[in-house]
Amino acid sequence: MDADNLRFNTLRNALYHTARRRHYEGVARYFNLFVILLGTAAVSDMLGVYGITQAQIGAAVAIVGALQLVFDFGRQARDHQVLQRDYYRLLAEIEADTEPTTESLAQWRGEMMLITADEPPVLRAVDAKAYNDALDASGVYPLTERLRIPWYQRLLGRFLSFEGFSYKKLSESS
Repeated sequence: MDADNLRFNTLRNALYHTARRRHYEGVARYFNLFVILLGTAAVSDMLGVYGITQAQIGAAVAIVGALQLVFDFGRQARDHQVLQRDYYRLLAEIEADTEPTTESLAQWRGEMMLITADEPPVLRAVDAKAYNDALDASGVYPLTERLRIPWYQRLLGRFLSFEGFSYKKLSESS
């Protein structure tokens, strides 16, 4: 793996974890907002006009609160924040070395593998988007190397892993 490839993969991983962190931060914020709003008497009175009972609102508060506790979206956001920081730190080391040696490349590959070992399972559609974003940012590879991501994976990629799906490059599709 040469320096450009290592730089690209490190950036791709950093962008992936940025996307995952931002997603989980947003989910955590919305769930907290729903728990607070649904728990207020004013919302209860307002929704009563539409035939929604206080028992239904109470159930919604319990469900949203339970989901927040069980899935702990805030912790997941922090996990991805740590991985994002580690990848950007490694990328800074790579960028700082204008004449990388075989030894420094080997050290960086090893560091990248250590960071990768701490990653949760990868969501492939989000990773494919991070690949495309890194390709755009690097300016090293032609845009025909971008991956084609199906529309339904763009829509559901934050929730489903799409294991086993083979992404084709734009240069490979007809």
